[in-house]
Amino acid sequence: MGTLFYLSSIPNLRVAESNFWDEILRSGAHFIFYGLGYFLFFRAINSGKVKKNFLLPLLFTFTYGVFDEIHQAFVPTRSFQLKDLLVDFGGTIVGVGLTKRNN
Repeated sequence: MGTLFYLSSIPNLRVAESNFWDEILRSGAHFIFYGLGYFLFFRAINSGKVKKNFLLPLLFTFTYGVFDEIHQAFVPTRSFQLKDLLVDFGGTIVGVGLTKRNN
C-alpha cells in the first residue's frame, strides 16, 4: 500500500509512451495490486483464526482505493477517476475469489 501511495503521488506518471499502452499497463497494475492487497489484508486479519472473515479485508481494500483516488485529486496533473476505482474493486473481487478458493 505504501508503494501505491508513492506512485499515486507522482505527477505526470506514465509507464508507456503510447496512451493506449499506458492505460492498459496502469489499469493492469491497479487490478493486480488491489487483488494482492486484498490477499494481504485477509492474511493479516485472519492469521491463526479457524473461522475466516472475508468481508473485513474487502472493506479495508475498497476503502484504501477510495482514499487513494481522493489523494490523487490533490496531486498536480492527477485526478479522482471512477474508472480506476472500478478497476481497483475488480481486482479486489478477483482477490476475494482466489482467496476463498484456497481457504
